[in-house]
Amino acid sequence: MGEVFAGRYELVDPIGRGGVGAVWRAWDHRRRRYVAAKVLLQSDAHSLLRFVREQALRIDHPHVLAPTSWAADDDKVLFTMDLVAGGSLVHLIGDYGPLPPAFVCTLLDQLLAGLAAVHAEDVVHRDVKPANILLEATGTGRPRLRLSDFGIAMRLGEPRLTETNLVVGTPGYLAPEQMMGAEPDFPADLFAVGLVAL
Repeated sequence: MGEVFAGRYELVDPIGRGGVGAVWRAWDHRRRRYVAAKVLLQSDAHSLLRFVREQALRIDHPHVLAPTSWAADDDKVLFTMDLVAGGSLVHLIGDYGPLPPAFVCTLLDQLLAGLAAVHAEDVVHRDVKPANILLEATGTGRPRLRLSDFGIAMRLGEPRLTETNLVVGTPGYLAPEQMMGAEPDFPADLFAVGLVAL
């Protein structure tokens, strides 16, 4: 039996690690199903504030993987999301190489639909890249994409959690104006989608 968090979430096995958190496959004892649980690893105020901001996003869209619940237990904090079992776009390309154009168009259509829902909530993702594009395991069915990892996302008008001239995001997917320290905006996310499509 793994560690049970807040009397509800049993951490079963690690499935990923990011800048400030580790993602676990966890058993939700209340809902009786597996979920993905992101556990905050760092305890400084800046990381906690960014983590709280991320867990507060509740974007309900079939192509967005947003937090669904959160819990705190002593000095530990986690939030949960649906468990997506198909891997990321990075894994798909690594396993199969360049994808057929029709498949790419299907994925781009879903990615843009998810991103439109994110932008409709005045949220800029700021880190659209293949590693943050997860795929549901559908077997031979139509692919189903989920945009994930809102760790550096922010709502327009929210105070920045980084210094004005500090660049956040993933090199290779940043719009030129973002590399120069411009305020986060929707066109930068779309620029990253274009780079993903390449």
